[in-house]
Amino acid sequence: MGTEFVGAATRWCVLLDNTYPFGRISFYPSSEGGITATFPHQSRNAPGKDRREWREGRLCLDMPLGGERRVVVVRDPVGDADQRLRWHTERALEWLDRAANDQLVAAGDPFELPDRPVRSWRHARVIHDESSASFTAWNGRVGSFGIVRLGTLKEIKGVLATQSFEDQRGDVVRGWSGRELGDLAMEQRVNGFWWLWPQPVVVRPWQAPETWRDIRRIAKTMNIDVDSMFRWLFPQLQGSKFSAILLLGYPMPRRLGEDASEVHWDSLLLPILDEAAGQPRGFRPNAHGWWHRDRCGNFADTVALKYLFTDNWSEDRLQARGRLPRSVRDCNITVLGVGALGSVVSELLVRAGAKNIALVDEDVLESGNINRHAATLADVGSSKVSVVAERLRQISPTVRVVEFSERLPSDTTAIEAQLDEYNIIIDCTSSDVALSTLERAWWSIPRTFASFSMGFGGRRLFSFGVSGNRFPHDEFIRSVRPWLEHESKVWADNDEVFEGAGCWSPLFPARYDDVVLAAAVCVKELEMLMAKMPSEPRFRVFAQTSTDDGFQGFAPESTPPAMERSAL
Repeated sequence: MGTEFVGAATRWCVLLDNTYPFGRISFYPSSEGGITATFPHQSRNAPGKDRREWREGRLCLDMPLGGERRVVVVRDPVGDADQRLRWHTERALEWLDRAANDQLVAAGDPFELPDRPVRSWRHARVIHDESSASFTAWNGRVGSFGIVRLGTLKEIKGVLATQSFEDQRGDVVRGWSGRELGDLAMEQRVNGFWWLWPQPVVVRPWQAPETWRDIRRIAKTMNIDVDSMFRWLFPQLQGSKFSAILLLGYPMPRRLGEDASEVHWDSLLLPILDEAAGQPRGFRPNAHGWWHRDRCGNFADTVALKYLFTDNWSEDRLQARGRLPRSVRDCNITVLGVGALGSVVSELLVRAGAKNIALVDEDVLESGNINRHAATLADVGSSKVSVVAERLRQISPTVRVVEFSERLPSDTTAIEAQLDEYNIIIDCTSSDVALSTLERAWWSIPRTFASFSMGFGGRRLFSFGVSGNRFPHDEFIRSVRPWLEHESKVWADNDEVFEGAGCWSPLFPARYDDVVLAAAVCVKELEMLMAKMPSEPRFRVFAQTSTDDGFQGFAPESTPPAMERSAL
């Protein structure tokens, strides 16, 4: 197939950065005599702008081609003036040879989407959450079309999310798997439609369609009746003053050669057919006339498609770069205390895939909290819980956050009721009152308790965990007492830290980087607790270590060290 798009001789333009042998090196097809098709591993090869001498189809040379693996083959010799241009030129020749012989991709390569000319819109992005888990919902739907209900994520501005897909009868094909979406305001209303094709919608070799003519030509190769869909679609657009989008999708595999496992969607902004109240010019004022007006007008062959930014925000996609085991992600988690340590622990858990989390804290944010908290000065005076909750919801469209902006109840029955549905209870309060309160509660179903606190200056982290029906406060006290005695001597031996005039109270000194380090250890400790589910308390102390070469990390410590004056 490639040979019909690659001539015997082709012309190219090579752009070098002024900082060569550093910076970018780009190979573009020449505007005269260059290839005009778009292949895999190439940007959309549209004509160049402003009569420049090259087209826009930049070759992707520094990534694996046709079955290569990056660690073995692809090593751009950046900084080597003698070799770098030669390496890119040889790589471009190899790319061209592979293009001519249909070898740019191979079985086992990750599936690559064609480059699309997306445009900005008042809704910044269209979001869906397709995954292998939702793929079965589309069985038997290939070739079908219907309506998409759209909603908003309150905490994330400029996002239009697919609330549900409905077929032409109004039956729901599948719904949004994240937390509940909000309704669009009337002035922001957008009508949505979907259309599922059997194969990738591309112009050969691998170009996203750019006009309705491209759509019709591709459809013909797949025996899809475009006009049949448009005869259903047009009446729903005619007369509407609202914007409308079409999600055009197809099943795709994770890797080439594998079975399809997920639906991919592209979003197209549809024209507004708001002239329906008047007579179609040049056509009879009946259904036939309206059809021809729109078929030959807004949906004519030469009309360019308007692609919108479209993202897949499924859990699998958002957490592909790292997440906690399912044994932690699927738990209902409570965090008692969302100050410095608790706020960061909560954030790390949600970034790693925690889906259900409750926050308990009665405090409001003060300006002095900000230098080691997830909040900002704009949040001063707000409830710590509400600020952290909003941040967590902005991190994940899936997470469900329950807010308790009040003190942990002192009444045993109330505590048991409030925390009954949570199978992980994390204490970050550094408060003996909170733990002694927690001790009085008892749950018939065992759960995992974890208490994390930091030592003076953030130099140590104290980790206590156990699985059971109640929090063993006495065991906790026996474990931490020798360390608390040591910590109190360290406090006494260092100058007090205070912010200024006011109710005098020494402050706990620690930098944000120390808090983040400690919070990371907390998450790893929690992961271990969930793996082992210890029936006996597990108490560990981690201390920052350093040598003449500098910081070495956190290391377990078995006994309190001999006293020495700290230099903060």
